Amino acid sequence: MLEQAIDGGFELVLAAPVIEELERVLVSKLAFEGGRWRGVESLLTNLAIEVASRPTIPPTPISGDPDDDLILACAVEASVDVLVSGDRRHLLPLGSYKGVRIVTPQALLVELRSA
Repeated sequence: MLEQAIDGGFELVLAAPVIEELERVLVSKLAFEGGRWRGVESLLTNLAIEVASRPTIPPTPISGDPDDDLILACAVEASVDVLVSGDRRHLLPLGSYKGVRIVTPQALLVELRSA
C-alpha cells in the first residue's frame, strides 16, 4: 500500500495481514528459515512509514475473497492512495475501492517513471 508524499513520491505502508501472508508463503512454500524471514520482515518494516493493523470492524465482502477484503479494509482504514497488487482475479478488476486505487506493480513503475 502506498501513500502519496508531499513531494509527489510515494511512501510504503504495510498491512499486518500482508506481512503475515508473506511470512506464510516464504516460510512454508519457499523454505525460508526463521532468521532469513526476520531479515526480510525487518527490511520491509524499516522501509515503511507505517504498519497498518487489522481493521477495527469486519471487512465488507467486495472482492469475492475474504483475505483480499481484509487487505482492502486495511488500505481504506490506513487512508492510503494506492494498493499495489498482482491479484488479477479479485483485486485488480475492482480498479479502485473507497478512494484507494488498485494497480499492478508494473503500472506503478510506469507511473513513477513518468512523474
